[in-house]
Amino acid sequence: MSIRDEVVASALGLARDLDAGSIILISPEASAIRKELDTDIPIIIARILGGRGDGDDIFVDIMSKLPKNIGKSSLFLKVSRIELMSEAVEVAYIKGMIPNKVTVGIVSIGDINSIVVMDINDIPLIKKMAELASSMNYTVLKAVLNLAMDIGREGREGKKVGTAFVVGDTEKVLGMSHQIVLNPYEGHRKKDRDVKDENSWETVKEFAQLDGMFIVDEAGYIVAAGRYLDVNAKNVELPPGLGGRHLAAAAISKCTKAIAITVSESSGVVSVYKGGRDVFTIDPRVSIT
Repeated sequence: MSIRDEVVASALGLARDLDAGSIILISPEASAIRKELDTDIPIIIARILGGRGDGDDIFVDIMSKLPKNIGKSSLFLKVSRIELMSEAVEVAYIKGMIPNKVTVGIVSIGDINSIVVMDINDIPLIKKMAELASSMNYTVLKAVLNLAMDIGREGREGKKVGTAFVVGDTEKVLGMSHQIVLNPYEGHRKKDRDVKDENSWETVKEFAQLDGMFIVDEAGYIVAAGRYLDVNAKNVELPPGLGGRHLAAAAISKCTKAIAITVSESSGVVSVYKGGRDVFTIDPRVSIT
């Protein structure tokens, strides 16, 4: 029996012992591994966004930011196994494919075979993302969040950058804001304003150095940058020490159905606001992988 077969058999036994709610397969050979599993536990195959599936199996697309200009054959070797598993679990949970139970992941990439176990009840961030995705396109939300984390982690050419994105309820947000500089996105083609396309991120990072906020519509297209919010933050309660950008972001999320995402210039920490409250914060400079 090969190492992979041993790992698959062990993962299946572990899933049964833990009364797992699902098994997730992450591998270029996921279809072959699926045939080895004889179980009633729901099995989900994670694939790269845009991939194709065969038969009646359940698939979920991995939505995480992935390295550019590399083929799919080497893609799995460039991203940590924990990151891939976390992304697959998050997407599957948000789409209602897995319950609030343990999920066992089988990650088989080249000569590396591993088992990753996650308990949904121990990962509150996934439930918070599901709450946000109930009122917002998940692909758009995750793209903006990944972009914000990129800015928080890397800044721009070594310089720390603070900025904010207001996503959704665009007409109302525009009506409660005004330009403080000429809108650099005015008249540009949609493909050049698509926040879901990483090829546009360098331009966003450049404009992030401007005062004001980015306005992103429900489909993920940047409508404006350098926008000042005309909102009253008087009744918004946030932890002490947060500046005007955070207050304005929280306030616009309270006055509209938009979700606001801020990047702190001082710490790089990314905060997400909905309904006038801080839903969660992430420090992109801290990695568990």
